[in-house]
Amino acid sequence: MKNGIYFLVLSLLMLGCAQNQQKSNTITPPAMRTSEFITVSNDDTVSQLATTIIPQLEEKGFKIIANIDHSNAATKVGLELRPTRTIIFGNPKGGTLLMQQDQRIGLDLPLKLMMWEDAAGDTQVSYYNATTLTSRYGITEPQAVIAKVNGALAGFTGNTQIEGASVTSITDQLITKKSPHTADETFAKLQEVVTSKGLHTMAVVPHDKAAASVDLELRPTRVLIFGNPKVGTLLMQSNQSIGIDLPLKILVHEDENGAVYVSYFDATFLTNRHGITDKDEVVQKVNAALDGITNAVIAE
Repeated sequence: MKNGIYFLVLSLLMLGCAQNQQKSNTITPPAMRTSEFITVSNDDTVSQLATTIIPQLEEKGFKIIANIDHSNAATKVGLELRPTRTIIFGNPKGGTLLMQQDQRIGLDLPLKLMMWEDAAGDTQVSYYNATTLTSRYGITEPQAVIAKVNGALAGFTGNTQIEGASVTSITDQLITKKSPHTADETFAKLQEVVTSKGLHTMAVVPHDKAAASVDLELRPTRVLIFGNPKVGTLLMQSNQSIGIDLPLKILVHEDENGAVYVSYFDATFLTNRHGITDKDEVVQKVNAALDGITNAVIAE
């Protein structure tokens, strides 16, 4: 990495010439509706950047949960997508302290960095920092954890903007269904249903078990990350930025009263977040699939 500094400034360019159109069938997206999505530039290719940043994350004590090559997955199903990669990583100590305030933030954890090539052929890296993530759920403590995560992400990306955007709560857009089963039974059934639908599981994130591994307490809180590249690629062709919210995720958690819930954000919410307006049919199919999966999970 040149001079140890990864990135410069956000540069999202509209497709306006035949050369760029030949490069990919990806449509350049409209700007994000808020400043919560931090994007900065880098001189390396996406592959070079990933090769460099992954060991640095590990050296700082972060565990790599998944390294998702969206463009490679697209190629395998006969679709085109400019280089786009999402790295999911975390540290259970910090994440657990946030989930102790509100388990629902577990749906947005572990942390993510997305590296992608824009229409001009330049490499970008994007992320949501801790201020953004915690604001979504109304979490303001512990400030030490939030500040530490912001500093770490800014350091990895060479970004000078450490503070993230304070955003409006999104919990009213979280789709939540009560399960009649235990947390263990609910999560096991979720895995079975997802597999039966032919969807690929990218990662299983047992937040509660990770918390126990660092001697912290957390009620059952688990996330399943899964997807179908044929569907996800179509959304990323409209706006690559949605790659940071893909693959899809479903959260299973048990509250203080012992009640178990299944929660997720549907494709309408995710595409609205990234300004995607040209994939209504895909959105409807994803919403129907998520509804069907979760209904099957909570069935008696």
